Amino acid sequence: MKITVPIPDKVLSPNARAHYMRVAAAKKNAKNTAFYMAVQQVLPGMKFKSYRLHYFFKDKRNRDEDNFVAMAKATLDGIAKAVKQDDSEWSFKGVEFAIDKEKPRLEVVFE
Repeated sequence: MKITVPIPDKVLSPNARAHYMRVAAAKKNAKNTAFYMAVQQVLPGMKFKSYRLHYFFKDKRNRDEDNFVAMAKATLDGIAKAVKQDDSEWSFKGVEFAIDKEKPRLEVVFE
């Protein structure tokens, strides 16, 4: 099962130096977007055990995996709220990067 959401805002990176209100707004937006997209894509009552983050970008730059894991926290919180499951019950299986010039996105792949 995979849930497709937009790539999180760059201000959610631990290395970003943004005003706290800008970060708070980005977190709220990521969480709400993930919640509504998960409600549309997940069947009621589904429970998950583990997940993998699969980012699709427009270009082939070197990227720091740790930052992109941290950037996805608000997204995962929104999905957890939608499926009514605590995200502490999920084990993390890694992050992958790929190229899709047409449609950059983040796919959270659950098992």
